[in-house]
Amino acid sequence: MSKITGAEDSRQNASSMTPDPFDTPESNTRPWWDVQAAALGTPEGLRAVRQQQQEGFFDAEETAPPPEPSPDGPQPISIWQPQVDEGALVFERPAPGPMGDHYAARRQIPAAKEPGKRRVCFFGESVAAGYLYAPHLTPAHVLERHLCAASGGDGYEVIDLARTNETLDALATTAVQAMQLRPDALVLFAGNNWTLLETPYVSPYAPSVRARLAYGAALGEAGVVGPIEQAARQVLHKAAATLARIAALAGAASIPVVLVIPEANLADWETRQPVVWLPGADTARWYGCYAEARDRLARGEWEAAARQAQTMSDLDGATCPTSFRLLAQAHTGAGDPARAEAASRGEIDAAQYATLGFLSAPQAAPLAQGLQRRAARQHGFGVVDLPEIFAQHTGTPLPGRRLFLDYCHLTVEGMHVAMAATAVELLRCLGAEAPDWPTLVRRLPLPAVDPAADAAAKFGAAVHTAHRLTAVGSRQEILAHWCRAALGASPGVEAAMVNLVAARLTPCPPALTEAGRHNLASPYCLTYQHGWHYDHLDADVIEAVLAVAGQGARAEIGRLLRARRLPATGAELAWPPFYLREPLEQFYPDLMPSADLTERAFYRAPWPVSRFCFIEDATRAVDLTLTARLPAPEGLPPRTPAPVSITINGQAAGAVEVGAGWRTARLRIPAVRLRDGLNDVVLHWPMPPGPGEAALEGAAARLALGLEADLHPVFGEVFSLHACPC
Repeated sequence: MSKITGAEDSRQNASSMTPDPFDTPESNTRPWWDVQAAALGTPEGLRAVRQQQQEGFFDAEETAPPPEPSPDGPQPISIWQPQVDEGALVFERPAPGPMGDHYAARRQIPAAKEPGKRRVCFFGESVAAGYLYAPHLTPAHVLERHLCAASGGDGYEVIDLARTNETLDALATTAVQAMQLRPDALVLFAGNNWTLLETPYVSPYAPSVRARLAYGAALGEAGVVGPIEQAARQVLHKAAATLARIAALAGAASIPVVLVIPEANLADWETRQPVVWLPGADTARWYGCYAEARDRLARGEWEAAARQAQTMSDLDGATCPTSFRLLAQAHTGAGDPARAEAASRGEIDAAQYATLGFLSAPQAAPLAQGLQRRAARQHGFGVVDLPEIFAQHTGTPLPGRRLFLDYCHLTVEGMHVAMAATAVELLRCLGAEAPDWPTLVRRLPLPAVDPAADAAAKFGAAVHTAHRLTAVGSRQEILAHWCRAALGASPGVEAAMVNLVAARLTPCPPALTEAGRHNLASPYCLTYQHGWHYDHLDADVIEAVLAVAGQGARAEIGRLLRARRLPATGAELAWPPFYLREPLEQFYPDLMPSADLTERAFYRAPWPVSRFCFIEDATRAVDLTLTARLPAPEGLPPRTPAPVSITINGQAAGAVEVGAGWRTARLRIPAVRLRDGLNDVVLHWPMPPGPGEAALEGAAARLALGLEADLHPVFGEVFSLHACPC
């Protein structure tokens, strides 16, 4: 029985009931690939080809090259290449570019240890790499300092092999290679990336046809939870195997392993995602509860907000993080941190790659944390349990911006506490005496960091948050918080803020701008990790800077904005989406297109509202010309025409009727309704009609053909939104 509709699941076996499209008289005289190409033009032929592909029919044509024999002598360690320097073996990396890269900045690692020093190899993801503070300050730097301070000398060296976007396979490979350094201990600080980076093929948008077929099979068998469970099993199996491999490696060398179990920002970080199609009219009901919950939260009606959020979770089967975030906010407002923590962890657990609508942010899920605790018991690893340690340090189970710059990357205090606990656990595993970690935290001052680097990291936290946070409310408060913190660390960072605004408002790549030249020469240089390169206007960042900057900086930004007001011929707001107010409010394959998928030439709305903006000086009226349509899910009838209402700067400006085909309408906005600077244009879409189960059936049918499919409603599509002064 189909878990989507309850009807017989005939699509799963469609190829076995369909005549073989290749078994024709014509196929006896034409090359097989030519017959295949013709058959792919029909659904029946496509099903047959996909079935043959899944069964490995075409694999015989592919021969993998034989494995190359392992060369003798030293091997690279990640990007560090073996070299001989003054007769000694060293491992040397290429010089990082001016905008940095994913790896630790240390240029050379000697193969031989210094006499009398113990060597610790440190592995992990961007948190371990010191994202936003690196290379000026990293957890590896802090750990080495804490180890030496706790042991009363300088007898420890920490080799930083962490890198951003680290995966399990690469981590295990680097650990194997690092044994050439003869370490005395290994530290693993990973787990945030596992949900998002380890199973990208468990997605209805996966470029791999086989991945789509497997996804469709799981969807048809168990509904939406089928692919979620498929991804969870795979990532947990892979993580367990990786930790077992490292345990065997360390066991053979008789050295200890310490696992640092990551924690996430539970207090400040929000994960808003669209809900997948729900049965009947429940999708519309879910969005109605969402609006009501937000309204109740704004009025401080915590219990009523919690009831609405719980209804949402009941409707979506606890598969959407949005419901949990609203619930966490309601419990926080009501003064119940324990229930808020449970809801926040449910939010992270529900942000699964298999059902993503928007691009999400990596955070360690409860499943990943639990697996690490179990692996530590199984293999005898030392454990630094950051959820427990951070709760003890702050006195709350909801750690926030005090310890985190964003969703998971650590502040200076966060590094200080995490690495103090790691140093103590390492010393215990190595048989050395050490104080307890709270004592070490109190005894040692916060790690020193150059004020300019500190300011750049904090401003980078604002920019990075703007690029990754999909909030259920406004995110301006947290952006302004980090901008103020940056100015407090070093007021000179204000020039870097103006440079970033200038780069965003200059219509060419940032590296080619005068602002880019100033940035590279600045002590507050913003790099890739700080979000310097970006393809959108960054309107929220501009507004956050205007809210905290001094009079001179505000005047300069005002001048820059006026210089970029609408030209006489107007500007296209929708596509390419430079003027999209919230770029994350796109289906993530549209935001981050793959070379293996066809890129769409129009904007698709995954949320009931679509927010755009333009720049004006409030002296002219503006004509908005909208070309849009209301798409129907696969297998459902065309949608009937309905009005799309438009607001300008929060005030109703009118409505246009949109239907199943492309329609164009024009709306004039008088100058009195405009602002000097950024102006918001919001499209409010009608709710797509159900039944939601039929929409999922249509998605499953596409996946059964190996085609990408949408699990979420598409509220509307915009071919053009043109703003022209008049």
